[in-house]
Amino acid sequence: MNQARKLMFLALSVCSALIVLTAQVGCSRVADEPMPIKDSVRVGLVAHFPLQQTPRDITGNNPDLDLIDASFKLSARADKAGEYALHFNGNSGSFARMYINNARAVNGALSISFWAKELGDGSFSPRIFEFWPGNYGPGFYWFNWYQGKIKWAGPDFQTSLDTLYNRNQWYHFVVSHDVNAIRIYANGKRVYNENLMGSIPPAAIQLARYGELGRLAQRPADAFHGAVIDFRIYNRVLSQNEVSYLFQQ
Repeated sequence: MNQARKLMFLALSVCSALIVLTAQVGCSRVADEPMPIKDSVRVGLVAHFPLQQTPRDITGNNPDLDLIDASFKLSARADKAGEYALHFNGNSGSFARMYINNARAVNGALSISFWAKELGDGSFSPRIFEFWPGNYGPGFYWFNWYQGKIKWAGPDFQTSLDTLYNRNQWYHFVVSHDVNAIRIYANGKRVYNENLMGSIPPAAIQLARYGELGRLAQRPADAFHGAVIDFRIYNRVLSQNEVSYLFQQ
């Protein structure tokens, strides 16, 4: 009888050890698995303005946008019934002002993701957004859309694409900049890549605290006539898979 109890105790001990070992191995294995992409696209968010009838940054990092003669209207995006977008009237008095409290979180890398639709020609250089540090140094970034062509620029670069993007059509854009490359994505596909090979220091890549959607930030000109949805700022470069995922939302 004593021998049977000893054998039972030994079996239970082995089982307990296996359970602990299995649990430990399981935890390690889970930790090594890639993060689900729906979670990874929330990592590194400096600001996220969905622009669904509210000017709120849902990360809680920054104050609401100040809307000046800009309004929320139905987006009319395909298969997105009930979705809204922030519309700008195409004049210098129609824009959204933003103050980024945590702009210094950007240090050496950033990505900006958004949906946009152009409704008119605008003026000479209509800008969907611009960040203005008070000069043309680090922190200065802007995105143009003029007569069907887009341009992404910063303090030490300016890109131009020959591709035409149609008026009255929604496009998803992602732009990124780090010490290795400058990239532009449109509708989930990379359409521009400039290799930098670490030619600039991380300190040169930062974000101005002050920005505007719908026109230039430093003077009331070059207004954008169109609409914007889901404006996101990251303090890192997005992967191709993450860009594709955001496009499919």
